[in-house]
Amino acid sequence: MTKLNHPWFEQWPESDSYRASDGTVNRIPLRLTSSNLIIYGSANLKEVLKEFEHEDHIPVTVSGEVPVQIWCNNFIDTDCGPNEVTNPYTETWYSFPVTPKGTTLDLPYEDSFSYNVNAPDTLTWCHRVLCGPAKDGHGLAAKAAIAGGREIWGFPKHPDMADLDFDYSDEKEVSFTARHQGNEVMTVKVKRPESTEGYLTVDADAITETGACITPKQNFMKPSFVAKQTRYTQAFAATMYFSPWDNTTDSLNIYNDEDFFGGLLHSWMFKPHLKMHCSDLKIVAFKPEGWNANFKG
Repeated sequence: MTKLNHPWFEQWPESDSYRASDGTVNRIPLRLTSSNLIIYGSANLKEVLKEFEHEDHIPVTVSGEVPVQIWCNNFIDTDCGPNEVTNPYTETWYSFPVTPKGTTLDLPYEDSFSYNVNAPDTLTWCHRVLCGPAKDGHGLAAKAAIAGGREIWGFPKHPDMADLDFDYSDEKEVSFTARHQGNEVMTVKVKRPESTEGYLTVDADAITETGACITPKQNFMKPSFVAKQTRYTQAFAATMYFSPWDNTTDSLNIYNDEDFFGGLLHSWMFKPHLKMHCSDLKIVAFKPEGWNANFKG
């Protein structure tokens, strides 16, 4: 029994499919299950806004700083690849909430959990993605995830696969390293929140508002790997463990060796404040809003 046979996924049977440019067929809704480390932190608004000159949206802020999430994802099985085999891959992205330009939303800072923004009328903006093969899996899943993600949902995934490593070598720690095109991108090592005193447990099982997730549109003023802008809906379920970032047990290094992912995040002066770990995340990504099933041509 694969992870995708979990009863939770039965709520959303296959409704459509898409053949990507690499020939792989993507089931829709797309299903994924994974272990995850998320780092919540602050980024400099002035630097982040340099990316939004040609966008229709603007970042939400927390006491004047952008609340950015860095996701480190160890996908155990997915619909990215052949139906008859398990399709694992590894991925990292960073995202943050936005609102349409002409509106501003600055939330108060109360504690480190303030950077995990859950505010009505905001959209979740995915800004950069790197994807790579799992250590113990075939590379086809990562290739399929790049092609399908870019073409269906407009995810800003670099077309070149990265060298990513999600590691559980210590039972109380989790680490993540990223290299891309021969360059250091990021290294992370944290004490798992559930191994720290006073951690918070959240049992999540939810679906976003319709079209609440969004990707950037193409920036024609400089090189970009954003295929198109889309809005889409996701469902997710997991048991999540949270605790504040602790500089005595946790470390994050973001390098300036390449421009696409690490170099950009480095320029934003990102600072970690909160961490989350889970080992049972289940995600469903639904067909983007722009698809018109009733169009006859």
